[in-house]
Amino acid sequence: MKAPEWPDNEGSRQTALDQLKILDTPPEARFDRLTRMAARGLDVPIAMISLIDRDRQWFKSCVGVDLSETPRSISFCGHAIANKQPLVIEDTWKDERFRDNPLVTGDPGARFYAGIPLYSAGGHALGTLCVIDRLPRTLSQADHQFLRDLADCAEEQISARELAIHYREQELHDKNESLVMLKQLADLVPGGLYQFRLYPDGRMSFPFTSKGIERSFGVTGQQARDDANALLTLVNPEDYPKVLDSISKSARELSTWSGQFRAYAKDGRNHWIEGHSTPQKLEDGSIIWHGYLEDIDDKKRALVRLQESEQQLRRLFELAPIGIILVDYHSADFIDVNTSMLKSTGYRKDEFLKLNHHQLLDPSHVSVRSRVLEELAKTGYFGPIEQKVIDCKGDSYPAIIHSMLIRDASGHKLLWVLVEDISERKKVERMKNQFVSTVSHELRTPLTSIAGAIGLLAGGAAGTLPPKAMEMMVIAERNARQLTTLINDLLDIEKLVAGKLNIHVQKQPLKPLLEQAVIINQPYGAQRGITVHLAAGTPLAEIVVDDQRLLQALNNLISNAIKFSPDNGRVDLSARLQSGLESPMVSISVQDSGEGVPETFRNQIFQRFAQADSSNTRSQGGTGLGLAITRELITAMDGEVGFESPPGQGANFWIRLPVVTSDEHPKKPDSL
Repeated sequence: MKAPEWPDNEGSRQTALDQLKILDTPPEARFDRLTRMAARGLDVPIAMISLIDRDRQWFKSCVGVDLSETPRSISFCGHAIANKQPLVIEDTWKDERFRDNPLVTGDPGARFYAGIPLYSAGGHALGTLCVIDRLPRTLSQADHQFLRDLADCAEEQISARELAIHYREQELHDKNESLVMLKQLADLVPGGLYQFRLYPDGRMSFPFTSKGIERSFGVTGQQARDDANALLTLVNPEDYPKVLDSISKSARELSTWSGQFRAYAKDGRNHWIEGHSTPQKLEDGSIIWHGYLEDIDDKKRALVRLQESEQQLRRLFELAPIGIILVDYHSADFIDVNTSMLKSTGYRKDEFLKLNHHQLLDPSHVSVRSRVLEELAKTGYFGPIEQKVIDCKGDSYPAIIHSMLIRDASGHKLLWVLVEDISERKKVERMKNQFVSTVSHELRTPLTSIAGAIGLLAGGAAGTLPPKAMEMMVIAERNARQLTTLINDLLDIEKLVAGKLNIHVQKQPLKPLLEQAVIINQPYGAQRGITVHLAAGTPLAEIVVDDQRLLQALNNLISNAIKFSPDNGRVDLSARLQSGLESPMVSISVQDSGEGVPETFRNQIFQRFAQADSSNTRSQGGTGLGLAITRELITAMDGEVGFESPPGQGANFWIRLPVVTSDEHPKKPDSL
């Protein structure tokens, strides 16, 4: 007997066979079909698909003999793959290589053998498809081709397996890469990813925890796998029962688990933790949750502080002594209202929130909607303005209104509107005005006599006075004139407030009135070298006003500008048309060159007897009533008064008045 030689490429051939992972695998129908076909087609008792391993011949498929392998040294197939040619032995007893081979002399008693080598996709001879007969025989050309065709089919199946293994290995490689990437991502995710498993017998485990869990709680993945309590015992004892109950509910209903609880973190402190996970029921009846945990301690504490702050603001909102309304900027719907506002108006909260601003404000007031929107867009704030508010009975009361533009968390625009009921203040003012009016009337007659007598004495009616007496008489005359001015101002303001001051409005050209105001005040400015200028480009507009009352208002503003400008300074009077409002307006401005209006004085500048700084103002003279009278006069003529005073740039007081359009007619004279 001659043992088969090893092929020259035995090393690579064996590697190719090993990579197929086919050795010692269970029978497969696709290979068994081929051996059955070979046995039937060639009418032989034995057919095999053999693969030559290092020291054995292993049969992937075998028909007609109960063998799984034989030694390689006695294999017929070893000779076939060594020669890389089909091997046909018509009678083994006549072949010196095989006549004493155990497979010939013993079972299965092979007298005839024909084997076709089977090759891998890489060209390595792996084994054979062979047939064996117990009698000598010859193989026809057709039989040879039939066996060749079956061998080709076997090679295709081997190649398919090889390709499947390649794709499987590639898939496993890709999966491994994906798993590595996923693990890296899981370890980088803020918080921690985990799997929690609950067994039917009540046991619990964490099959997987990411590095985030270890960073947060100091428990490694191995510790969590070995003992779920390594993590569960970190839950705050007060929250632990609630956590277990929520897990049980999620298990019963197979619903998403979500929860917030406190747990002891790696730093030893109680941290607020938030978790979410999805349950999955397994075949053994256990349930596994896939989820994440996130440390929300900073968010939770910030939320608690925010809630406390909101509670404080809510208490302030409800306890504020003035009315407060929260309004939607775009729709103007009322969103919220405090107790003071409800008390002032007599509405219940649900009734109030159904109102709109038209129902709340007295319609007799001139609409200031355009002005409100303009100021809010420019500064985010509007007010104060005085308006009448309608209560639930239809009665009205005076109120000072402010509003401030804010945005909610989503960026939606809202308005805080503050409504201060000034009924009591008005009542006190009326009493004060009545008192001042009475006193002024009582003083006016004797003061007129005194001033007249002083004038006569100063004029020499009683003879020439000594110089010292003349000096005192001049001082007395100046003070008498100042007192007369004060009393006249007091009586004017009293008439304006009481609605008894006669104002006769008619259509007037604007420019001549401004020129007249400049001429009137020029001598007063000249005393200190201050010039009053009317800017070029005054619009040729017409306005409906009482010319004398407008001049009175302009004189107040211009004389104030002169008083608060430095010596040899300048006061500018200008006018311009304003568009984009509900009705066309003209804005008249008086700009001084002084230091501007002090910040602390701005809120009360139009109040009666208001003076920015007593020492400075009194050195300049004045009663503190000029601006209050100006506001009342302009308001009575459907106008507005205001000012701007950037730091260090002087003050700019303005008057806005409606402009007469071509289709308008002047109003009939009003008596206020």
